[in-house]
Amino acid sequence: MGNGHVYNFSILNSSEKTNISANVFSKAKAGDSAAFGEIYNLYFQKIYRFVYFRVSHKETAEDLAEEIFLKAYGKIASLRDGAALEGWLYQIARNAIIDYYRQKKATVPIEELENTLEYEANIVDIANTDQNQKLILEALKQMPAEQQIVIKLKFFEQLDNAVIAEMIHKTEGALRVIQHRALKRLQELIDKRINKP
Repeated sequence: MGNGHVYNFSILNSSEKTNISANVFSKAKAGDSAAFGEIYNLYFQKIYRFVYFRVSHKETAEDLAEEIFLKAYGKIASLRDGAALEGWLYQIARNAIIDYYRQKKATVPIEELENTLEYEANIVDIANTDQNQKLILEALKQMPAEQQIVIKLKFFEQLDNAVIAEMIHKTEGALRVIQHRALKRLQELIDKRINKP
């Protein structure tokens, strides 16, 4: 493709993958607070960060993250599958952020906020942005919204395909197709920028 530059998009993905055992999940579902504590410890930072970059206020983000986990603790018994846990937590977080802006009677239209929650990865989140990352970020802005969402959730938020599929209401197969097309399009846009006279 183009001049043969192939970018490793995983440079944007630096966090550890999180996983909870089936045993811990079933104990948490049964009301075991110690088991839920493990879930809290494993996911709190990711959820806090997700919230913080959307409300831009440390104390507000902390309060919302605590509320999200309180809500999750109260409703975890209704969650059938532990594999859906992470996506479910992000869904609760998205709803909490929307509620927060509704209560503030923000002048931003809710649809616009939804779009921001879906695919506006905060640049501050990408520490030490080097030239390749800047190139990727600029190319992303030229892509269709759905492709942006998938790339940003996958490489900026470091979410697994199962979680992303649940968040955007697609099957994992459909998600893989979108992701493949998005990466191909991103590569084309980057090549075009590099080869600009």
